[in-house]
Amino acid sequence: MRTDRATAAAAVLVTAAAALLLTGCGSGGGDPADKAAERPTAAVTVSAGAPATTPAGASAGPPGTAPATEAPGSAADAPKVPGPQLTPPGGGTFTKQQKTYLSGRVPRGTDPVAILEGGQEICDRLTRTSQVDKAAAASAIITGDISMSGASAAVSALCPDQQPVIDAARHGFGDGTFTVAATSAPGTSVTPGSYRAPHPSPSCNWRVTGANGATLTSGGAARLTVPAAARGITSSGCYAWLAAGGT
Repeated sequence: MRTDRATAAAAVLVTAAAALLLTGCGSGGGDPADKAAERPTAAVTVSAGAPATTPAGASAGPPGTAPATEAPGSAADAPKVPGPQLTPPGGGTFTKQQKTYLSGRVPRGTDPVAILEGGQEICDRLTRTSQVDKAAAASAIITGDISMSGASAAVSALCPDQQPVIDAARHGFGDGTFTVAATSAPGTSVTPGSYRAPHPSPSCNWRVTGANGATLTSGGAARLTVPAAARGITSSGCYAWLAAGGT
């Protein structure tokens, strides 16, 4: 079970260009529906095929915000607008891709354009970052800088060309303590295999344990192998691990 989530955001930075791209578009963490529900409704016209634009004065929220578990009664639990009723408040229509993304995601009383902007913002961050460093884009999802649920929904409907980034993130893991199992579970277990840390900090270190917690191997290099005999792994200061040979 993961017991420590040390993403080492301050100690670990990707290349200057990648870091700028990751933060320049605002936060991609959490669900856009929850963020939009906190904003006043803005009348924004979206014509057929045209991407939504951010209304003047709208706030994207603080960069680097990690997703949070929503309490009952939050926007995540609010009744959603039926698909056929999803239209821009200022007139016009949504494209098929936009409707697919918005379906089941817009709480009543919330501007659907604001929800759409959240998904497009995630796609923009992933696209711009992956153009410079695909590993950095996947790492942002692994560490929670961009939530896996938000990224998966946005990529599936709005930017399917970024699916390899999602796939890489699903097979990776971040700093913390994990069990080793035949099937990986984000935040809980890791599968045996070879991994690399594309952007580790100078303090990166890891330890692979076997039965009874005995150390099988340890080190500070940016590559590690989790053998089939392993039962656990602990990583600190390495930011994110991706399967070797992947993105």
